[in-house]
Amino acid sequence: MKKIFLLLLIWIYPIASFSAINERKTDVYFANGIKTKDSQAESNAKLLRTSIIDKFGIEHYNQRINKVSYAYNNTNDMFIDGDGGFDLIESADQKLDLIKWRDWLASLVGYVTSHASDLKKQIDAYKASIDNGHSVLVVAHSQGNLFTGEAFAALGPCMQKQFEAVSIALLI
Repeated sequence: MKKIFLLLLIWIYPIASFSAINERKTDVYFANGIKTKDSQAESNAKLLRTSIIDKFGIEHYNQRINKVSYAYNNTNDMFIDGDGGFDLIESADQKLDLIKWRDWLASLVGYVTSHASDLKKQIDAYKASIDNGHSVLVVAHSQGNLFTGEAFAALGPCMQKQFEAVSIALLI
């Protein structure tokens, strides 16, 4: 009897665990570019939400979208006038993989700590969405494309299947 119960449990468990996955729901994230303040990224995510509703209707939104949020990467200003100099250096490092310059980049106050912290938050948010049974769609602008690419690479193959990105103003 115990063997039959165990076999039943083994057979039913996968079905029960898949029942929690709602493949029809998507968590949408806006990934910002350089020189974007937190409040601007939040506003852009709200605008994205409104645009989705305007384009597809509230009923479609409620059926398909779980949430619209933002995956923020901090703006790191190098100069007093706030021209986003750190962001440009960070983007160059992300795009060109300037390994030999990494020690010098680390000497620039806050660069390495900020980048790693922002990337970790994004990866954790995407993993949480997927663990909750939702697919992830990232709408990435400018430098947000570079962060999105790094985050995607950090996800395992199973999670990558639940992850999509749309690029706006791609950094080449």
